[in-house]
Amino acid sequence: MSAKKNHSISVYLNQEYPSIVKSEGIYLYDDTGKRYVDASSGPILCSLGYGNEEIADVLKEQTLKASYVFRMDFTTPELEECCARICEKTNGVMDRVFLVSGGSEATEIAIKLARSYQIDSGNPSKFKVISRWLSYHGITMGSLALSGFPYRRANYVPYIPSTYHIAPAYCYRCWFNQTPADCDLECAQALENEIMMQGPETVAAFIAEPFSGMSLCAAAPRRDYFKKIRKICDKFGVLLILDEVMTGFGRTGKYFAYEHFETPPDVIALGKGIAGGYFPLGAAAVTAKVFDTIAKGSGVFAAGHTWSGNPVGAAVANKTMDLIEESNLVQRCVEMGDYLAEKLEGLRSHPIVGDIRGDGLMRGVEFVKNKKTKEPLDPAIKFWVLLHQEAQKKGLVLETSGGCERGQAGDMMMLGPAFIVRKKEIDDIIDLLDDVLLGVEKKVGF
Repeated sequence: MSAKKNHSISVYLNQEYPSIVKSEGIYLYDDTGKRYVDASSGPILCSLGYGNEEIADVLKEQTLKASYVFRMDFTTPELEECCARICEKTNGVMDRVFLVSGGSEATEIAIKLARSYQIDSGNPSKFKVISRWLSYHGITMGSLALSGFPYRRANYVPYIPSTYHIAPAYCYRCWFNQTPADCDLECAQALENEIMMQGPETVAAFIAEPFSGMSLCAAAPRRDYFKKIRKICDKFGVLLILDEVMTGFGRTGKYFAYEHFETPPDVIALGKGIAGGYFPLGAAAVTAKVFDTIAKGSGVFAAGHTWSGNPVGAAVANKTMDLIEESNLVQRCVEMGDYLAEKLEGLRSHPIVGDIRGDGLMRGVEFVKNKKTKEPLDPAIKFWVLLHQEAQKKGLVLETSGGCERGQAGDMMMLGPAFIVRKKEIDDIIDLLDDVLLGVEKKVGF
């Protein structure tokens, strides 16, 4: 660890962070020579792993060719190719794409598109957006308003615009005390109930993650959940927005996670894996119905940021899609994901491992005090924080989170290594994780 004082502001202000000077494959190296195995590819981001020379070449080439073009004045071949390819990857479900700088921007653009669509449809009273509790849609004020992640929202509630939330699709801790076998999808029916409560004439859109990100660590609904959600949205003229910032571009073993549910949305928010972790990038994609309505209505969509449509980002995204296709990385996510799931099952011997969930290379583990009752650990312990700290000490990078039990308790972690991960590396991750869990369990008295 560097002896120099950190001048950058990070999360924990009284903590000094290791200084990473090199990265390669799924490994990070700090300035002392210590190696870290990145089991979560950053925040489930670096899908291609570190040190990809082909991406580096594209970055240099495009920077020298055209490093910046203001999208209000021009387009570029790279941008048009990127947007066309994203639409193609949806098998034509999406028709147009708005390229931005990251996931939080993408979700905000998505709701702005929904609002514009409703206005140009002749429904200006439709402005409300419904989302789910225990969701995460970004960290800007607008995207944070959509999120139902209590501890991330807490300090900023006075500044957050009013939004509306329903129960999550969280089978392990069903809010309606049902099991998947006897479930009648009350969690989906909750959307219709909320639309009626708010007034159908006021509701513009519903936004949800197909697989939950860090708020519920890879929790997913029953496979017919979104079909019912789709019917409810269509019934009331509400647009369905799916937040695929974390799941898009192969992470769950499908190019887009909505494919698991056979339910196409009206708008998709994208980010993270769109550029493989090599450029800050996000996107919002819309169907022809949404785009054409706005184009034939006002003909204007005055939204976005200075860096939206950046040609360097577009070029990197194009190369990322090339590499995903050439190396068949979506199928690799299936194969390596199945292997990771198999190895994770070996951790059920730990007294605190309650649930293991997810698809592809997006796997979550929830920790409990009592496996039978699912009683969460004492929140005062801050198990998820201890787990993260202990893992980093042992050279393992994990994404951990808390608050899955109604925002008040509950501890989780997410595993999402790069798509290039090998079986031997998964073995090493599990061995390290096993050791880390033993260490933390000892600290908290298990």
